[in-house]
Amino acid sequence: MTDADLEQRRQRFDALFSEHLAGVASYCRWRSDVPSDGQDAVGEVFLVAWRRLDEVPSGEQARPWLYATARRVMANQARANARRSRLRERLRAQPVAAADEDDPLVGRVREALAGLGPRDREVLLLAEWEGLTAAEIAVVVHRPAVAVRSRLHRARRRFRTAFESQEPAGDADSPARRSPRPMAGASSRSTTFLS
Repeated sequence: MTDADLEQRRQRFDALFSEHLAGVASYCRWRSDVPSDGQDAVGEVFLVAWRRLDEVPSGEQARPWLYATARRVMANQARANARRSRLRERLRAQPVAAADEDDPLVGRVREALAGLGPRDREVLLLAEWEGLTAAEIAVVVHRPAVAVRSRLHRARRRFRTAFESQEPAGDADSPARRSPRPMAGASSRSTTFLS
């Protein structure tokens, strides 16, 4: 495709978009239960139109083609929403394991985590809960691995301080003095928060 062909294609699409955007948007808006679904549908309709521009009829026939496309897009959205709803219902029906909720350490760990700043909490949870390495966390947070290792070290130290400040004074061998075990769901690569 030459530059001239591409420019002609772009101009045809721009004209199609300008002429029919309001109508397609109105159609999608009244057919959707959620405003964002209608907006998504409009975007999808014009994406399909761009991809299949050679199949879009010219003149007055473009309008019914766009509306038919919008109807199919909305039907696809409705099916996807129904699938998500059924999945949510199935997940709600699943029993939730709450055995760890009775463990006093879980509450203390959550409280210590809540006392951390968002950056510390993020790197700590990525390392301990998700089991990511410092190099992997560096990719997630867009920072050098060296900086992540340093941040992770400081986060663990702050967590330890926050956690230990909750502990009652007592015998070092008592259950209250135990270090918390890794959170449920942590991968085998992770270490404990207090390491």
